[in-house]
Amino acid sequence: MFDENIFLFAVNLFILAFCGGLFIIMPRITRKSYLFGVKIPSEQASSPLVAAIKSRYIRICFFGSLIIMFVCIVQFTIWREITLLATIYLPFLILPVFLTAFIPAWKRALSLKKEQGWFTPNIVFAETGSSRARQNLSSLPWVWYALSFVIVVAAFITGIIRYPALPEMIAANMDANFYPTRWVEKTYASVLMMPLVNAATLVLMIIVAVFIEKAKLQIDPAKPQLSFAQHRVYRRRLGHSIGFLTLTVIFFIAMFWLPVIFPDSPVWGARIFWSGMILIAIPIIVITVVMVKTGQGGCKVKIDYDPDDGADYQLSAAATENANTRSDDKYWKWGMFYYNSDDPARIVENRFGTNLGFNYARLPAKIGAAVVLLGLIVLYVWLTIQLV
Repeated sequence: MFDENIFLFAVNLFILAFCGGLFIIMPRITRKSYLFGVKIPSEQASSPLVAAIKSRYIRICFFGSLIIMFVCIVQFTIWREITLLATIYLPFLILPVFLTAFIPAWKRALSLKKEQGWFTPNIVFAETGSSRARQNLSSLPWVWYALSFVIVVAAFITGIIRYPALPEMIAANMDANFYPTRWVEKTYASVLMMPLVNAATLVLMIIVAVFIEKAKLQIDPAKPQLSFAQHRVYRRRLGHSIGFLTLTVIFFIAMFWLPVIFPDSPVWGARIFWSGMILIAIPIIVITVVMVKTGQGGCKVKIDYDPDDGADYQLSAAATENANTRSDDKYWKWGMFYYNSDDPARIVENRFGTNLGFNYARLPAKIGAAVVLLGLIVLYVWLTIQLV
């Protein structure tokens, strides 16, 4: 037996430290031509003025993260009984810290670019022969999602088969020792809740993978062949990382659901819980390493390429024009949110870190953002009701 609150406290500290550390290293992962959402000449990335902006941002993220971790320690010391809720909600405090660091840095970067009169040449984005494979999604690592689908289907079948043998009341929540903490009446909805959550998770992760595959990535006009080669590595590494994460999460949820439908099995216990925690940590570590080693759009990848190979990129005039408007700072709100009604692209490469974003001027992007936000609100309301 071990104290679940101590474990959750450790998890909370890890999440806060991990998120804070991730924000701190973001400037090193981002392309040299971006300074907190502002397009600058790549050769200025190491100038003292740029370094000063980055240094201030890092200090705010570092000390802000320390303050939130201190709040976490105080909460655990005084209100240990709410540690589970704190684990769910405290990490959100990292967001204000990030905005407090990023927005002043973005404003200073805009002012610096204007003061120095920095000129940034137009850029182009990937519109290549290989884009056909991206459009039909044949290059996605579907094996991860196929394995995940097998687990989801197996869980549905197992739940239906086991339903008649289950008691009238089944466990709705369990602690880290796999002891039930709440009971609900047996219904098909309650028995199959976790497989349904798994199915929704699989759909969501496939959507994320498709977004990554179809996103427009920046091409270095001075070395287009190298950029395309780096993009291929970036998509392959990130695609497999997301697929691995999907399979792990699906398996993790299924593993924690098994005690519900096999309540009399003697194998459940703390060791299963710890195994699950270690399992879910592996793909997170893998994705983090991929982000750091690969960089934004693959910009940090060291790769051999054929400078005479021109067969893989054919840039249309329309694509180049759209890309050039996309590179204008005025379309990037706060340096983070792209809003350009004249650009047909729905998914673009963001200007900070390795993430991708929407063109929020497009209706599908607005709908998608609203659905994601609504989904998060519903999820957290449901979790709060379940845990209080």
